[in-house]
Amino acid sequence: MGTGFPRRWRLAGLALLGLVLAGCATGRLDATKPVGKNAQEIDGLMRLSGWMAIGVGILVAAAVATIILKFRAKPTDDPDDLPPQIHGNRKAELTWTIIPTILLIFLTVYTLPTVFALASEGDGMTIKVEGQQWWWQFSYDIDEDGQYDIVTANDLVIPTGEEVNLELHSNDVIHSFWIPRLNGKKDAVPGRVHDWRISSDVPGIFYGECVEFCGLSHANMQMRTIALDPDDFDRWVRQQYDGQTQAADVASAEGTPEQAAGATLFETHCISCHVVDGAYESAAGGNANLLSGLAPNLTNLMSRTAFAGALYETYLLGPDGEYLRGPDGELRLNIAELREWVRNAPNMKPARADNQQGMLDFSEVLTDQDLDNLLEFLKTLGSPPVLPQ
Repeated sequence: MGTGFPRRWRLAGLALLGLVLAGCATGRLDATKPVGKNAQEIDGLMRLSGWMAIGVGILVAAAVATIILKFRAKPTDDPDDLPPQIHGNRKAELTWTIIPTILLIFLTVYTLPTVFALASEGDGMTIKVEGQQWWWQFSYDIDEDGQYDIVTANDLVIPTGEEVNLELHSNDVIHSFWIPRLNGKKDAVPGRVHDWRISSDVPGIFYGECVEFCGLSHANMQMRTIALDPDDFDRWVRQQYDGQTQAADVASAEGTPEQAAGATLFETHCISCHVVDGAYESAAGGNANLLSGLAPNLTNLMSRTAFAGALYETYLLGPDGEYLRGPDGELRLNIAELREWVRNAPNMKPARADNQQGMLDFSEVLTDQDLDNLLEFLKTLGSPPVLPQ
């Protein structure tokens, strides 16, 4: 016979080690380090209920251990003798009924104010959030005139120190919006509007994703919130307006020959789905050649930190997560993946282009020169992003 621990104990130890390691792999989606006020309130409730559960677990484990040790069989016991047969124990039953009831009442009283606070409306701006297969769109009514002045995809940009209201919509199936460091998750349901709030008192980039299974690329439906201080946020707003004018100028052949050729290709292959404000708006109003009726608005593509449902970085990152810059100090564009995305998007992110869900494969349509020209045009769509300081 072998020595050491039995095989079942070794397997149990490996399973426990796997659970511990899995719990450490929070990555970008770390709900244990809340930043937003709402996320902090949820974190407080989770920690309270967690410590209560641990306390109850310790008491139960201690009671079980006591019973096992106190009433275990002894070598002198007659195996044919049965212990006294007792039906029920009123004191024990009252104890394990009353104590949990008191704990639940306490937790309910402590939780209800937070539930109502999370459902209330903040005093900041309102942003329309639209989920669809498989990316997010954010629309801003900056002037509060009922018109959406700025439309972005993947990047939700907010000012710090302000409770931002979100109107959650879905254009196809049920999605769920979750930026764990700013708030809990909230469903986006077709035909309904769900209100939610996020906020951050500090600048930063906070990552999230859809947490309701929504089809083929559900795991690739990510997004991020970029919190800027008020001055930087105002600069970002001006940047978005400037991008609309800049795109219109390039589309009217005021750029380089390569950019003009790229604009022609964009007009030939892309405007049936994508909108560029002031230049190509034929797909505006939700009539894109997709089941959801919308494709990402590309007016300020270069001002976004990510593309393809936030699956890929628009600008290159170093090993430490910092953005790489060229000799002139400008951010280094992730040109290789952006080029491949334009060439063959379904190869980089699972989609069903044959079912009007996702971008088409242009690998047999566009030549290398076409791709170069199209990218030269895309690079004119907006300025590099305003990043949190």
